[in-house]
Amino acid sequence: MTDVLQGVLVAVACAAWLGLLVRAGLVGARMYQIEEYDARRLFAWGANRSWLLHRSALVAAAPAAVLTVLAIARVAASGFHTEFPAAWIAGLGAAHLLWRWLPSKKELVYTPRLRRMLATAAGLSAAVAIGLALIFEVNSAVGAVIAVAVSLGFPALSLSFLVTANALNRPIEAAVRRRFLRSARRRMEEFHPLVIAVAGSYGKTSTKHILAHLLEQYGPTLATPKSFNTLMGVCRTVNDVLDAHHRTFIVEMDAYGPGEIAAICALVRPRHALVTSVGPQHLERFGTMERISAALDETVAALGEGGFAVVYGGDDASAALADRAVAAGHEVIRYGIAGSAQQLDVVAENVQITGSGSRFTWRWPGSGLSHDIALPLLGRHQVLNVSAALATVHRLGLPLQPALTALPSLQPVDHRLQPVPTGNAITVIDDSYNANPVGVHNGLEVLAQLDARARILVTPGLVELGAVEDEENRRYGEHAARVCDHVIVMDARPARALRDGLRAGGMADDRVHVVRTLAEATAVIGRVAVAGDAVLFANDLPDTYLGAA
Repeated sequence: MTDVLQGVLVAVACAAWLGLLVRAGLVGARMYQIEEYDARRLFAWGANRSWLLHRSALVAAAPAAVLTVLAIARVAASGFHTEFPAAWIAGLGAAHLLWRWLPSKKELVYTPRLRRMLATAAGLSAAVAIGLALIFEVNSAVGAVIAVAVSLGFPALSLSFLVTANALNRPIEAAVRRRFLRSARRRMEEFHPLVIAVAGSYGKTSTKHILAHLLEQYGPTLATPKSFNTLMGVCRTVNDVLDAHHRTFIVEMDAYGPGEIAAICALVRPRHALVTSVGPQHLERFGTMERISAALDETVAALGEGGFAVVYGGDDASAALADRAVAAGHEVIRYGIAGSAQQLDVVAENVQITGSGSRFTWRWPGSGLSHDIALPLLGRHQVLNVSAALATVHRLGLPLQPALTALPSLQPVDHRLQPVPTGNAITVIDDSYNANPVGVHNGLEVLAQLDARARILVTPGLVELGAVEDEENRRYGEHAARVCDHVIVMDARPARALRDGLRAGGMADDRVHVVRTLAEATAVIGRVAVAGDAVLFANDLPDTYLGAA
């Protein structure tokens, strides 16, 4: 009878342990998905103490560990048979009650790939649980020691099972990937649209939307939606959306490493390209600025005879890319804002940034073009984005007037210096997707121009900038100190350098508020903001940079 009871209790304990593994695994799967299934980055995230030694893991293992020590020391008379699984169940039950993680900002997307990975991970987890139960039947002492270890280590194990499952599924995923690629290639060959590639460290999404809005005035135009800027994202757009009536296809391209943009270009075969910038975005992943520049070079290198590239020329790194493109025999149109030390073909002059948009003169001296433009979009970077889009329209041989007429109807891209209706007298600007060293300063410039009693910034700072991350966050903090009356800093990795910059810029410590969640930030705004104030939400960090609840 004792053996039967022991078996039942061990089975219940293993089921409870599997339940914890599932709860941790769903959090881990969300992080894995955010990190584009990069195992190295997932394990780097999982190495933080709040995950590895989560309080629920400590509680799950504690009662079983104590009883194991007592039994080994022969203090507990009846050893491991029923007392141990009962204590293990108690610890696991308490762990379930204590398990918490921060609410997700980006929900887990149950794609077919993710479902396959979770199914494989579930099989691995169940196999371990069954194996543990069998070991306990054969040798209770050994089973008890293993049970304590897996209870304490369930957060780390959940990540290991996900990565192992992804590796085991690799042949399946490769076959699925090849099928999607074949289908997308067939559709590209069938419909054969004019393809314009848009790439760059910053500004590519807004530029893509602006260019699509302008080209729509001349004929049906498709742009890759949202941030569908990877090879599989572009494949999905081609397979699901592209059809015969689309004359032009604007493809946003991004990369975390060399060869990724080249792979997208091999699929869509761009006729022309637009490169918005070369900067340290994703420097942490690339390692060097040279590798970032080489990745963006792939966009221009893919152009065939008769293709042209519109390239930002306002800084040394971007101008160097343009020079390489010219040396390789490509036609290059350089654009920028007046005052740049670089040679420019298209220039924005007399730029005026306001709290409601901008005004400037767009000129292409070599083509005899000059137009005064008023934009409803916030931010200096939009002047550049529109300048590039207009240059592309003209170089395509299209009359400019329809594009110029369409400019006043431009709408901000979601979460990029987007005014948010609040129903009260506080102005809110959502700039949570402008997560780069150029965009955040443009956002502060707009905040400074708003007609507001006080200005409040909510930000976690900047990430993925490698060796320059601390320097850029300090610079950001110094600028914010000159503009803002209060700064609400999310408690994440960049917070220390950002606060150093705020202090160096002269902001008093009592005007800097460190919070851990959006709810806490909202509570601070409720305390310090009154009618007539303006709030800028800048750079919403991915969940992988935040800790436990």
